[in-house]
This record gives sequence, structure tokens and C-alpha cells, in this order.
Amino acid sequence: MKPRIVRFLLGVAVSGAFGAGAAAAVLYLTLASGLPDLRSLDDYHPALTSVVFDRNGVPIGEFYEFRRQLIPLEQVPETVIQAFLAAEDDSFYEHSGVDYLSILRAAWSNLRGETLQGASTITQQTVKQLLLTPERTYTRKIRELILARRIEERFSKDEILFLYLNEIYFGSGAYGIAEAARTYFAKEVGALSIGEAALLAGMPKAPGRFSPYLNPERAEERRRWVVERMREEGFIDAATYQAALERPPLAAPVSETYQAAAYFTENVRRRLVALLGNDVVLHGGLRIETTLDADLQRAAVLALRRGLEAYDQRHGYRGPLRRIDPKTLSAELEKLAEENGLAGGGDPTTSALAAPRLGVVTALDAGAGKARVAFAPGVEASLSLSAAEWARPSKNLAVGDVARFRVSRSDSGALVAVLHQQPEVQGALLAIDLESDDVLALVGGYDFAESELDRTSQSLRQPGSAFKPIVYAAALAHGKTPASIVWDRPVVYDNFRPENYGRKFLGALTLAEALARSVNNAAVHLLEDVGLRNTIDLARSLGIRSELAPQLGLALGSSSLTLLEITRAYAIFGAGGRRVEPRLVVRVRDRNGDVLLERVPLDESAIAEAETEPGPEAAPEPPEPVAVAERSPDEGEANGPPVPAVPRGHALAPEHAAMITTLLRAPVEHPGGTSRRAASLGRPLAGKTGTTNDHTDAWFVGFSPEIATGVWVGYDQNRLLGRGETGGRAALPIWIDFMGQALAKRPVRDFDAPPGVVFAHIDGEGALATGGGLRQAFLEGTEPTESTERATDVVDRRRELELGF
Repeated sequence: MKPRIVRFLLGVAVSGAFGAGAAAAVLYLTLASGLPDLRSLDDYHPALTSVVFDRNGVPIGEFYEFRRQLIPLEQVPETVIQAFLAAEDDSFYEHSGVDYLSILRAAWSNLRGETLQGASTITQQTVKQLLLTPERTYTRKIRELILARRIEERFSKDEILFLYLNEIYFGSGAYGIAEAARTYFAKEVGALSIGEAALLAGMPKAPGRFSPYLNPERAEERRRWVVERMREEGFIDAATYQAALERPPLAAPVSETYQAAAYFTENVRRRLVALLGNDVVLHGGLRIETTLDADLQRAAVLALRRGLEAYDQRHGYRGPLRRIDPKTLSAELEKLAEENGLAGGGDPTTSALAAPRLGVVTALDAGAGKARVAFAPGVEASLSLSAAEWARPSKNLAVGDVARFRVSRSDSGALVAVLHQQPEVQGALLAIDLESDDVLALVGGYDFAESELDRTSQSLRQPGSAFKPIVYAAALAHGKTPASIVWDRPVVYDNFRPENYGRKFLGALTLAEALARSVNNAAVHLLEDVGLRNTIDLARSLGIRSELAPQLGLALGSSSLTLLEITRAYAIFGAGGRRVEPRLVVRVRDRNGDVLLERVPLDESAIAEAETEPGPEAAPEPPEPVAVAERSPDEGEANGPPVPAVPRGHALAPEHAAMITTLLRAPVEHPGGTSRRAASLGRPLAGKTGTTNDHTDAWFVGFSPEIATGVWVGYDQNRLLGRGETGGRAALPIWIDFMGQALAKRPVRDFDAPPGVVFAHIDGEGALATGGGLRQAFLEGTEPTESTERATDVVDRRRELELGF
């Protein structure tokens, strides 16, 4: 070849190389320009989950947009780190951000048509998660490589690993290793086994494909592969390898504790959003320490559900959800398996808080009293017809019927089904600690998943006779005593004609007996005597903020209010007259542990205001109580000592609180009391039933020396509850169920009485009882000192005076 040609070709090659180099440089500068600033990673401040805890430190709920808990690398066990290195990047501590050998190996494999392989290092994955979009383009890939090298120059390997482990997504809404450990195993990271760590390490590449909930078989294959890789890398020995292959148990996807506390935590969320703002609550990683007792909350949920289901069953079976042709049973069972979440297998049994399964009746033998119910192909349970007697199964149940069933196992392991019917009726329960004002339990309805309406604070209902104690408390504050006489007789006020339940009138009654028997006319006469203004003022002092119509029907609960309001009023009685402001939150800490808020109350008016405008920086001060109108010592029917003053911080004088508390013991302790069933708990208790005249609302509100609890039962649509469905039948059993569990571990104690209060047993005439009678509290100097000529049996005397019509 001629030298001239050689020089020409050499010149072309040099020019081409120079041009290619220049083009590459231009491409590099183009792609490198506008890259994210790495200084943003110096102060890594991701959105964190805010976690809600009960009074004992048990997690009960979370607020988040992205579920993530931040964990320092030094708190992550070495075996967990090794699992991720084995699964994602075994040369992480050797390369400089990009593993070129892995890139070539993956490219060659892909060119040969083998399974597509990735070659991203942990550094590259961190870049993709934190700095770039997830698009799959060559441009984005080159930018990723450039940033990976830059990150390696700026940060240590441990710092990069910290960012990676806290940022990656694990499916089921969990971001970061700490949240993943809680989501899949209900554990802290430090408690993960090698097998559990391997499962988590296998997920980031494809969280959906390798989810143990969505694809358990693929997830297990991937987990075993990670364990094998750990052995190959020398992270574990043969014995540890064999032990790690054992499949680890998974936590339930949804915490039942979270389900039980849903109404409570939603109240917490609304209050905190009003006080701190939505962004802080959802992204701030707050530690929210609340007043709830998780065990009592679960007891409250179950007590309310049992009571509402019992009511529902008393009113009959509404029929199956649908009927299917037995000839299409096979296809229908496949559908049921999907609806029940049993398509891939699984345990069909249900817990008390879990949703019942959909099942189809496949066989029915009325003579033997048995039926068979199927929930998926090959999954059948036996059904005892006697346990479903409330539904009259011999008439109302047939093969092909689809209904809901709770499923459990017998002692022999066989599946057993119990017919379930979702109640249409609703209810609510609220329990308050009388010493601390803490809300111990709050249930706003049968099922939060079905209805988020909180019927403790967002639903106004007529309290019926549950309002009467406020009228009686006003009477005591204005000179009446438990021995004062009030008349139960027919009367009409401007078209208002109060009648007693059972349409009987009992004549002259003491206040103690009139309240024990919940006599309507007596309460109306007493309200007229005490005065509407005085009674409404006291109600305001007791924390009732809803509108109260100044009408005599107020004595019978004609003005609507919330369960929170009436329960707080009773709590004040039980707390010795001290003003009670039920609180939800003890304190709120930010991600650094600094206290942001303390003593956040459950206040329905504050919650309502929070829906329309931002709240204050701290919990609002409750309003000062309205003072009860004073009277001179010689006013009223008793010329005893002066009316006790209401101390600062009180809504009612302690002496009067002790008197109304003793009055409220009469419905429980009196042989004819409307709340007599509560005496089965064998403790000093005070409380009152409530039933509206049209039987649309049923209540029981009461307290022990430690806890005040209110229960409401009714329909959201104001439907009639039905004949005989009074507060004593529909609401009281729920209260007894819950309070029996709430007080089970507490020693029996009596109500305290302040100085200046004395006790006396009175008969039906209001005189000292010579035998038996009701034990009542009096201001010293106002107690009866004389007895009637003969001992009066209250119950027998009332029978003589009944005037039926």
C-alpha cells in the first residue's frame, strides 16, 4: 500500500476516533447536565409513617401516604444485610457504583435470548429510587450510571446501604426494611430470622410477583433462592442453611388491633390534622401516644357486636344473600373461593373481628338437624341447625342458599360453620377513665369498614330517660333531697301529655324511687318545679353543647345530643363533680422525639370546626362551666345548711355529685329498678336506661368508681327498634358485657363521699326506714330524722298505688 494512502487512512481513523470521542464527550456533557443535586441526600428526610400507640405502647393504627419507618444501619442485623447483598449485589463493597462485569454478563445473556437479566448495583437502585424516574430508556440508564459513580465518590458504602434499605419498596404499601418487617412478620428488624430476611431480600426486584400474600409459591421459590445464595457467598454454614429453608410464618395482612381501633384512630387523625396539618400527620413520622386501652377496645367492639347481633336475631332472618342452582355448584364455588380469598388455598376459619365467609348450603338434613356449607372447592364445614334456631332454618334455609358464616374448628379439627347475619341496626360505645379523663374505648358503629360515621360524637339522637339524671341533679343543686316527694299523676301541658312506660301512675314518690323506676310524669313535674333555665344551665356546665329546647319535654330527653355529651355528663357525676374533658392523646412526638402536643381532647365541636378551617397550634382550652343559679340558705323546701359552692374546675359541687351518684345507684339496686340486671356484676354501680317514646333510640349510661361508659343502640334512619326494645333490653346487656371485662381485674371499691355528706336508709315515704329501704346520700343536716310508724316496703306500697288505664 502506498504511503500516501496509508497516511490518508490513518488520518481518517484519527479523525473518526477524535470525532467519536468528541461526540461521546458532547453526549456525556448533555446527559450530565441538569442531573439532580446530590446535596439533597445529605439531609435524607423521607416521608415517614406516623404510628398511633395505645396507653401501653401497643401499635393501634398508622397515618401515611407512604408507609415507612426509618432505621439506622447499625440497628440492622448483619444477617439481614447479608441477605440483601446475596440477592441484589454480592460485590457491593468492591465496586465503585457500577459493576461492569455484571453488565457484560447480563448483556451477553440477553443477546443469546436467555432470560432477561438486570445488572443494577445497590448504588444504582438507590439512584433510581431517590433521584430519577422509573422510565426504562437508555438515556435514563446512562444518567443512572453517572449518578452512581458520583454517589460513590460522595458517600460511604454504609451511607449508601442506609439509603437503599430505607427507601426500597416491598409491596403491600411498605417502604423500607423496617416497615416491611412489621408488615409481613409483625416484627422489628432486629428480630428477623435468616429465613424471614431472605424473603424480604427477594422482594424489591418485583414486589408484586414475589409477594407472599399475592403469589405465595413464587415468593417461596425466591426466598429459597436467596438462602441458597447466602450459602454460596459463605454468609451461612450448612446447618444454618438447612434451618433457614423452613418456611417462616407470616403475620396477618391487616392487624385486628388496627381494625378494632379504627373509629378511635380516625378521631385522632381528624383532631391532629386540625392542630398540625395534613402534611405533618401523613409524612411526619409522628409517634402518637394515646389513651386507648387496646384490650378494652377489643372487648368493647366484641360487646357491641354481640349486642347488636342479638338484637338482630330477635327480629328474624332476612333470607339468603342470593340463591344458586345446585347444578352450577362447581362454577359457583370457584367464584366463592375468589370472594373469600381462598382461591390459592388458605385457612377458611375466621376470628371474632374478621369478616364472615360467604358460603353456600350444599346439603340439608332437617331431621338430623345438620347441614353442610361449602366456601371453596374442597372446603366444607358442618352447620348445626339448632345453633341457627333464631333463623328458623327448617323453613328458611335451603340447598343453594348463599349466606355469611363464621368458621372455626372443633376439637377434632373439623370445620364448623355458624350462620351470621350482618345487623342493620347500629350502636356505639364510649368509655372514660374517671381519674385521668382518658378515653379507654370508643366504638362508633358495628363495622368501620362498612360505615365510618362515628356515632359517639357525630350523631345527634334523643337520649330519652337517660337525660333525667340531669334534671334530678339540678333539683339537688336547688334544695331537693333524695327523700323529697314528687308526684306522678296525669297532666297535660299545651298538648304535651307525658305518660309512663306501661301507662300507670304511682302517686307520691321520693326522688330516689322516681328515678329508680324512671317515672316520666315525676320527671316532668320535677323539671317544672326546678325550672327549665336552671336545668339547661346545669346541662351546659356538664358539657352538653347541643341545642336544648326550653320545653318540659326536655325531662324525657326530647332534645337530641351525642353519646359523648351524655357520657361526659355522667362521668362528671362519677368524678365527684370535677369537670371532665375526655382526651384522646397523651402526647405527640415528632421523628426526633420532640414533643409537639400534649393532652389532646375528644371534643365534638372542635372536630366539627376542624373540617372547615385550620386548628390552633395547641389543644384548645375547654370552656368554663356555666354556674348554677344560687339561692339563699332559706330557699327551697329544706332549711338546712347553705348550698355548697362549686369549686374551681368543677361543674357540680362534690356534695351534689355524691348525692346524684347515690340516686343513680337506685336503678341498679332497687328491686324494681330499670337497670337491675347490672347488679349481676356484684359491684357498686350507678346508671340509667334511656328509651325514646317512639322506641327509636335505646341507651344505657352508667359508671363504677373507676370508669364511665355510655351505650347507644338505634338505626341511622330513625327506624323503630320494635316493641319491648328498651334501653334495658337493647343497650344494657352491651354495657354489662363490656364493664364486666373492664372491671374484672380491678379490686371492688365503693364510691367516695366528700365531707359534709351523710347516708341514711329511706322508705317509700321519704322517712327513715326501720327495715330495708334505699341507702341515699344527704347534705349533713338535711337527712330525715324520723321514721314512719311501720316499716314501708317500697315495692308493695307501689303495687297498691298503681293506677292503670
